Formats: sequence, C-alpha cells, structure tokens
Amino acid sequence: MNFNIKYISLAIVALTATMATAQTTEEEEDRLNGGTITVVKAYDPTISDAFKVKSNPSFNDTTKVKKKSVTYSIFSVPVASTFTPAKSPLGKLKKAQRPKYYQNYARLGLGNYINVLGEFAANFELDRDSDLGVFFNHNSSQGGIDEAIADDSYSDTSLDVSYGKRTRDMNWGITAGARYQTANWYGDYENGLNLLTEDTDVAFNYLSYALGGKATFFDGVFKGVDVNFTGTTSSNDGSEIRFNAQPQLGFDILDTEVALGVELDYLSGSFDTQGLIPAADEYTYLKAGLNPSINLYGDNYKVKLGATVNYLNNSEASESDVYVYPDVVASYIVVEEKFIPYVTLGGGLDMNSLQQFAAENVFLAPAIDVIPTSRLLDAQLGFKGKISENFGYKVFGGYKIEESKSFYNKGVGATTTTGLEAYEYGNVFYTQYADLNTTLYGATLSYDVNTAFNLSLNATGFSYDVSEGDAFNNVASHLPEFTADLVGNYEINEKWNVGATLYFVGERDAFRNGVGAETLDSFVDLNLDVNYKINPKLTAFLRGQNLTGGNYEYYLDYPVQNLQIMGGAVYKFDF
Repeated sequence: MNFNIKYISLAIVALTATMATAQTTEEEEDRLNGGTITVVKAYDPTISDAFKVKSNPSFNDTTKVKKKSVTYSIFSVPVASTFTPAKSPLGKLKKAQRPKYYQNYARLGLGNYINVLGEFAANFELDRDSDLGVFFNHNSSQGGIDEAIADDSYSDTSLDVSYGKRTRDMNWGITAGARYQTANWYGDYENGLNLLTEDTDVAFNYLSYALGGKATFFDGVFKGVDVNFTGTTSSNDGSEIRFNAQPQLGFDILDTEVALGVELDYLSGSFDTQGLIPAADEYTYLKAGLNPSINLYGDNYKVKLGATVNYLNNSEASESDVYVYPDVVASYIVVEEKFIPYVTLGGGLDMNSLQQFAAENVFLAPAIDVIPTSRLLDAQLGFKGKISENFGYKVFGGYKIEESKSFYNKGVGATTTTGLEAYEYGNVFYTQYADLNTTLYGATLSYDVNTAFNLSLNATGFSYDVSEGDAFNNVASHLPEFTADLVGNYEINEKWNVGATLYFVGERDAFRNGVGAETLDSFVDLNLDVNYKINPKLTAFLRGQNLTGGNYEYYLDYPVQNLQIMGGAVYKFDF
C-alpha cells in the first residue's frame, strides 16, 4: 500500500505558516455583452484546425475586477438587445423597455479550407418547473494544408439532449449525448522508409456516447449525486466503457461545516488491432474514493482541511493499492480586496481513458496503453487582489509530483514496404508513461473598465524533471516551458463588438522512438472576432484565426491550417 503520509504532513505545516482566507466572491453577470453568443465548454475547435491550441485560457483563480466570465448552460441562451426610449412629446418620462432575452439561437459560418461551423441551441419550457434542452454542434474542414500530402480533412459533430426538473425539495436532470469525430493520419515521418501519397487512405473515426444524471437536494445530510455512463468506439476496433458515481454528503458538527464526498469509478476497454508499438489488449480498473473535509471561516480567513483516500483495483494485473492525498485550500485577507495570500495542497488519482486521449489528441495509434496517473502532490502558493478598482492581479508558484504521467510519442513507421496499414507510416502517437515533477510559476493580470472593455493576460513558466521514462530517454515530450495568452473584448457601440485572443507557446521537445528528441518551434497564434448586430435577433460575424502562426506544429509532424477566415451569422429567436 502506498500511503503518502509525508504529503499530509507537508499540508499541515504549510497551512500553519500561511493562515489563509476566504476568497472574495465576484459579482455575477446576467446578461450577454455585445449582442453575441458565447457558449463556454470544454475546448471545441471553431474554424481553426481542430488540432492546434488545445485549451482556452483559464482564469478560474484570478481576482477579477467587478465581473466574471458569463457561462450559459444548454437550458438557456439569453441574448441581450438594447432599447433606447423615444422622448415623449409632452416631456413626460417614459418607462424604458427591458432588454429582450432569447431562449434559442442558430449559428452558421463558412470559411476558407471549406471550413463549416454550425450550432443550434434550443430550450423548451415544458411547464413552470421543467425544461427540455437541445444543443447541436458541427465543425468540419475539407483540408488543404500545404505541407500535408495525404488527406487532412476532419469533422467533429455532437448532439446533446437534456431534461431538468425543479421541485420544492430537490432539482434533478438527465442528459444524453453523442459525439462523432473523423480525421486523417496525415502527419508521416519525412525520413521514414515509407511516405504517404495523395491516394493513401489514412482516415479513421471515433464515436463517443454518454448518459448521465444529476440531483441536488435542499434538506438533509444527502446533498446531491452525479451519475454518468460513457462509451467510446474507434474504427480500428477499440472500445471502452466507463461508469462514474459521485454522491455528496454534508452536515454540521459544533457549528463547523463537514463534507464527505464519495466516488465510484469503473473503466474497462479493449483493442483488437495493435500498432507497431504493442499495448495491452485489455484494461479494467475500479476506483473507490472518500473525500472528507471541514470548512473553517473567520472575518479574514477561509480554510478547507481535507484528504482524499482512493482504492484502485487493476483487474488485468490482479493488483490493488490504496493512495492518500492532501486536500487543503486556505486564504487570508491581509488588505481588503488588495492583497490576499492563498495556498492549495491537493492531489488525486486521475483515471485516464481512451475517450480523454482521443478528445485531446485524435491522432492516436489503434491501441494505446491506458494507465491511471497518481498526482501525489499538486501545490500552489501565491497572492492576488486588486491594484485599483479596474485592475486585478495574481502571482503564483507551484510544484507537482505525478507518478505514471502520460506522454505522446511517435515512431518511425514500418520497416517493410508492402502491405502497409494506414497507421504504419510513422504517423500515429503512442502513450508512454513516466514519473514527472513539475515546477511552475506565473502571473495573471486583468483590466476591466466596464462591460464594454476587458483585457486579461496570463503567463506561465514550467520546469520538468522526468524519471522512470528510459523508453523515451526521459524526455518531457510535447510539454512547453513557457505559455502566455492575451484575451480582450471591446464593445465599440450597441452594434459593433471586437474580440481578440493571442496565444504564445514556447519550444517543446517531442520524442520519436528509434530516433530521439526533436524540437518543435514556438509559435504565436492571433485570433480576431468581429460582430455586427444587424437587429436584436440577427448578428453577423467575421473571424480570422491563426493570423500569425503559419503552419506550426502543435503535435510532431502535424502542421495546422494557416490563416483562416470565416464569415457567418447568428440568429436568436423564441418559439
């Protein structure tokens, strides 16, 4: 058994040294800026290549100024329109009309590379206490990257249907969805024995599906539960199923909040087709966990003291183990809104899955190793606050210790020249595992004048120490040493809105089995989004993406689409 008691001790020592405190709450916005619609969700490429920057900038810990990012669920997509009342001929004040909010929208965009973007979101109020929601998304391209010889087209289509019910004692809902991804292994090894041609069929696909439910209870010890069933299949005979349940309990002891999280996670998969680097044919894991914690509050501080205990059973290897991780969050208000030190000490057992890997890097080999990652320690120490009413900041440093961390590595392809499969041209990625220690440091600045203008800057540096990865020379494959992003939005007037995002990703090492480490160049990727509100229901948009990056490679041998332009419209409506 692997009890990481030393990390619990470290959590207590750090907590005593910091005496940290409650984070200030932020004012929630309830209207949409600029007459455009923003659906916030896990990364989903728009007109840009589906395989470039894999995540949007995150500011979840930043002390924002006055406002916070607006997030809309599938059940409601409100759209604001502005009404200016005309003057009364008698000089009497006329009551201003409230802005109109719409429950539904449709978006269509077309661009070069024959890129197509389609979205549809609808909310049906069945009665005053229940809703039915539908969300459809389609993003595709016919390709045409200059450096790609083989077909580089792709498509990504998803559909989600949700039902929610509200009662006096509880709220509950169920969701069903599916996602279909198609792509091509166009990134072959240029010095390999075999090279792709225009006629080489390198197409593949993934189909994912899910059914889930969630309930929140207002009274009693039992606070809520999340239950999800997911499945994934591939065109190369890979398959996976997963069941996850997370009940949550909460109660008070001597005026102290006590919470108990429970988790049950079952994952099982198999591969009928192997790549050139063999992987396990089957994998089955069962994780059970407890997460007790207490919350302590004061005028200037907030402290969460907890721990996570996980039991993991590996059925294929007939092995089991127990892991213990710290779960501590604390902050202390030194100067109201100006200076707030904080500390977090966490960890956890991450159940990696085929579905997760395919969503992150779709160019996988037909069979990959799927192994859980143990985050023995995930710590961060920093401070945040406001320099002025409009200027927020955050400065932080952190350290992470991970066992069995996954890395994406490639091969050189087959050593024969006949009877080749589509994945034998050195054009697929395999998952290989090692232990990783990461030191990170960074800062975030946010400037927010009002709802019409806001600007955020993030910068983070990383240092890696890889061990137990002799199979790939302990290379931190595809991990950058520095990243930065600048995100801004400016509402010029009630008709015009402009948004911009600038990404910088530093140089990265990428490992190729049989060759060694290769260097991927850094890149700067600029994206612009211009919106014009024709009327309260109809908005036209023009997007430019990857305006500065060229055909950079986010993953080894896979250049992305160069400058992309897309135009389209969003129509908001009620049934």
